[in-house]
Amino acid sequence: MSTTRITPDQDAIVSEIEIAAPPERVFQALINRSQAMQWGSGGNFEMTVWEMDARPGGKWQFISHEKGVKNPDGSAREFEHHGEVLEVDPPRTLAYTWFANWHENPLHKTLVRWELAPSPSGTRVKVTHSGLLQMPSARTGYSQGWPGLVVALKNFVEK
Repeated sequence: MSTTRITPDQDAIVSEIEIAAPPERVFQALINRSQAMQWGSGGNFEMTVWEMDARPGGKWQFISHEKGVKNPDGSAREFEHHGEVLEVDPPRTLAYTWFANWHENPLHKTLVRWELAPSPSGTRVKVTHSGLLQMPSARTGYSQGWPGLVVALKNFVEK
């Protein structure tokens, strides 16, 4: 079961979950393209692009679309996310900037930080998405999106 909360200062979403696998296995699912394409697609969204140069200064991006939602011209509405990798400390930490084309201000930088810690059952995963104070609708969306994403990660890694 995952827990998700908005921090009291309204700046961040924090989602946590226990995964019955070692941190090394969970970390690989975060940085490996073929694995991320599997657990990152599901529910209402399908991932079509996922790339990550998992080193400080490396670039990352993913593009997804909402199943059944179309633009007026009939094309799929794409949600583009990208940024720069800031920290990589396998298998403990992965942090990167996050920009999204659907944000109120697509140039507003937010930060995603994954922290993995060994636990008696495997790995305690904590993901914090910060920089959301000035983005109330994005904050609401992420508070609903991150719980499903960490559960998808758990289900994928544990299978």
